[in-house]
Amino acid sequence: MKAQVFRGVDRLCYEDLPQPTIAADEILLKVEVVGVSPHDLRALTSRETESPCVLGSEIAGTIAAVGDDVSQWWVGQRVATVSRIPCMRCRECLRDRFSLCSVYRGITTTAGFTPSGGGFAEYVRVPAHLVCHGGLVPLPGHVTLDRACLLQPVNLSLSAIERLQVRAGQLVWVLGAGSIGSMFVLLLKRFGMRAIVSDPNPDRLEVALDLGAEAVFCGTSDDLHTKIRAFTDGEGVEAAILTAPSNESFLNALDGLRPGGKLLGLTDYAENGTLLFDPLSLMRRQIDLLGCGGMSFRWQPTAIDLVFDYRLPLESVVSDRVSLSELPEIVARATASKPATRKILVYPDSRSG
Repeated sequence: MKAQVFRGVDRLCYEDLPQPTIAADEILLKVEVVGVSPHDLRALTSRETESPCVLGSEIAGTIAAVGDDVSQWWVGQRVATVSRIPCMRCRECLRDRFSLCSVYRGITTTAGFTPSGGGFAEYVRVPAHLVCHGGLVPLPGHVTLDRACLLQPVNLSLSAIERLQVRAGQLVWVLGAGSIGSMFVLLLKRFGMRAIVSDPNPDRLEVALDLGAEAVFCGTSDDLHTKIRAFTDGEGVEAAILTAPSNESFLNALDGLRPGGKLLGLTDYAENGTLLFDPLSLMRRQIDLLGCGGMSFRWQPTAIDLVFDYRLPLESVVSDRVSLSELPEIVARATASKPATRKILVYPDSRSG
């Protein structure tokens, strides 16, 4: 089978790999479409990513084979994957910090090598833990595969909004208008919150307005936080979300928050080096610093409803559709300065539309 294998920083190699073999309690899934996640983009440009590996976890496809002990799934069934499922028994799971669970962090779909998602390939193996505990979601006939592969980023966004504990009517500043930032705008509007957006790319800002943002701001402005405060009559925003964390955006977000505000950063930090800020300022202003690094098992039913009921225009988050062979080119565009891409969908069978 064909796969894009990560062989080092900025090295994706279009190779032939053996089709995965499955055990009696596993499933072989034919990948029909896979979304490129922010985690994938960071991993593809990081020296810390173990190589070789095949990334890509936001998968929708068709079951190609089932193990002898699998009875609840069948060949030809269309499904979306949830690449990581917690154990629901450890201390972290009991605190609803599912992404800190060692089982959650350790088990995912794979196309070979170290399990890393595997969706940038024609087939993936779905391990038994995912097969038995919610790692496959059956798709009704009216749900397209393109829409189904957005299930995981919808869940991640819902989990982050829950961490913020914002209420209807409150103003949230979304820093970054890529795939997750665009998703936040849609969901904040859906649940009655107000969103403003900053991003260095003007095309992304135009889309953010179309999705429901109240205002947009150039992310490279020297006086960005001043503009945010002017928009809020000098008070600042109730909450800010760093979708692509950087030192500059972190400091801007702090300066744009009102007293008692909340700042949430998604996943790992994007820049190295020392970041200097005054912790006493945070204490005096009673600023909450929060982190969110994964999906929430509790939010899965809501995420499924939002994807399946079509009332949320998720397709508007997608900016590019490419074949698997074109993946290196689109990754280069997505990781360039001021990228215009948002959600990228990849088709292993060479369809790109």
